[in-house]
Amino acid sequence: MGNRRDRRGRRQRRRNRSHRKVERPIEIIDGADYINSMPDEILRHILFFIPIDLAMRTSVLSRRWRHVWCEMPCLAIYGSILKAGEINQTLASYTAPKITSFNLPVSLDNTAPPQIDSLVEFAISRNVEKLSVTILDFTFNKTYNFPDFFYLNSSLKQLSVCLPFYYMIPRCTVSWKSLRNLSLIKCKLGKESMDNILSGCPILESLTLYACRVLERLDLRKSLSLRRLEIYHSHPRPEELGPSGPVEIVAPHINYLRLRIYTDKDFKLVDVSSLTEAHLYIRTSILLRSTDHCFQTLALELLAKLHNVERLTLGATLLQILTLAELRGVPFPTLKVQTLIIKTEFAQSVIPGIARLLRNSPGLKKLTVYTMHDHNVMVNLPKQLIALFIFLSRNLDRSWRTKYKAFPTAEAIYSMLGCNDSTSEVLALFIELVLRNAKTLETMVVWLGSSSFDDAQWFEDQLQLVGTLSQNYNVSIVLKRKH
Repeated sequence: MGNRRDRRGRRQRRRNRSHRKVERPIEIIDGADYINSMPDEILRHILFFIPIDLAMRTSVLSRRWRHVWCEMPCLAIYGSILKAGEINQTLASYTAPKITSFNLPVSLDNTAPPQIDSLVEFAISRNVEKLSVTILDFTFNKTYNFPDFFYLNSSLKQLSVCLPFYYMIPRCTVSWKSLRNLSLIKCKLGKESMDNILSGCPILESLTLYACRVLERLDLRKSLSLRRLEIYHSHPRPEELGPSGPVEIVAPHINYLRLRIYTDKDFKLVDVSSLTEAHLYIRTSILLRSTDHCFQTLALELLAKLHNVERLTLGATLLQILTLAELRGVPFPTLKVQTLIIKTEFAQSVIPGIARLLRNSPGLKKLTVYTMHDHNVMVNLPKQLIALFIFLSRNLDRSWRTKYKAFPTAEAIYSMLGCNDSTSEVLALFIELVLRNAKTLETMVVWLGSSSFDDAQWFEDQLQLVGTLSQNYNVSIVLKRKH
């Protein structure tokens, strides 16, 4: 009887084990069926986010996947990953009649210029609309020139070209009749090349120049459709005499301007008469007492050219330069700005400049302040600029020092940063200073952009303080913090 029960138990355990063996494949098959049931558009979208060599390997999964990658409308081919044979296989296997987006980052160290030409021609032959090309050379002894067919394209709508310190010289008349957005990054551009490019883009709406050397004057008078311009200078290198971007701008048709420039070179806005929105960031590498008046003049001249803008964003270094001008009693331009955004701290070295800026903006309706952001807004300011401010403030009359002494110095502000009474006091002083100087203000938004303000009770107390000030001055005041 006992042996019979043992044999029955063994048979039952074997059935249970076999049952478990069947269950797992069913779950896997169900999951695979779920993925296979997705539309081709979703599968191709998923494949876009993995390297092209892995996307190609999905063709061996099943008959369902055999041709999915071949019809991806968006491609990213990394020359450092694919070998020459794999690149040729990619081009031969691809069957989609049109490419929406093509991203081509390559290095001349492992991709020969003829292969780059083939990839660019491949994208153009499929009527690519969005093209991004980055060509690197880590040995700094090679060069690359785009073939003529690159400059003759009627399908391109958005183009980004990164040629770290190569010359971009079209050898034919450029014809990008559909191009609306153009970004040139670290390209060397002469005047003739830039004029050729601009004349070949009749409906260009947005232009970005990032660290594009050689070109000094940018004349956009003939770019009638251009509405957005962004210019970024890179840090000047000691061996370079020329600027890292244009320093004279003629752009009468643009509505939006973003400038991030260094003050080591003169910079002029000759004509930006149609501007409605501007973002201005000034950087300084060396600032001496004997030359600081040049930067002060530059800042005030730029503001004067922006006097008609309705929306204005200013960085911390510029606010410090404006403070120096205020301490010296230099006249400020009157602005027509309605929305002002400043990125700074509640430090002595910017407060006088902010106060004067507010007084000279008689139509200001909204002020947004991004402050105490990631602990680096004031830390990254030039030490020479801070030292110059201290020198000037010590030689001013006592009334000025008494007026702003409650605000901390740039060096001391981070020792008090946090949910404490000192920060609460400075916050209240700053809001009151703004409300006294901005007579037409309707809305004020203050961002406490640091993880140091995660104390819920402290923040609730500040909201009550802000509410009281809001009622007293009849201004909507919003206090926010970065999470």
